Amino acid sequence: MFVALPLWAAGATQLEALPEGEDFGASLTLVRPTSLAEVLREPARFAGETILLHGRISDVCQKRGCWTVIREDGEQVRVQFEDYGFFLPKDSVGAEAYAQGRVSVVTLSEREARHYESESRGGDPSRVDGPRREILFTAAGVRLVGRE
Repeated sequence: MFVALPLWAAGATQLEALPEGEDFGASLTLVRPTSLAEVLREPARFAGETILLHGRISDVCQKRGCWTVIREDGEQVRVQFEDYGFFLPKDSVGAEAYAQGRVSVVTLSEREARHYESESRGGDPSRVDGPRREILFTAAGVRLVGRE
């Protein structure tokens, strides 16, 4: 006698999927985000790994859309796009984002930090005083959800 069991009863899990959205860059292949807080707490642990981050867009380069800032639970990270191969719309602030890529720790010169500040919404380059250590996320692909 053959008895069909639901997948959950047999111990298997359903395949997960990301919500539908607008894709930029490479297709996303991961479906389980890594906590941004965990990444920021131990960035070296994730160096060289491809991971998926999830959060809300809180800033986008207002000159060309060539970088963004993703926030999750009060934490944030700047996201650049691999080889400047794609940009995000400058009006993406507030959209939910999934970004797949790699973590690195960089030191921005004062000039670089002022440059980023000048391209931010409401940025003030005069607030920058010296180099800045920053955890950077380089995304190969981004999916925006709920952008109006």
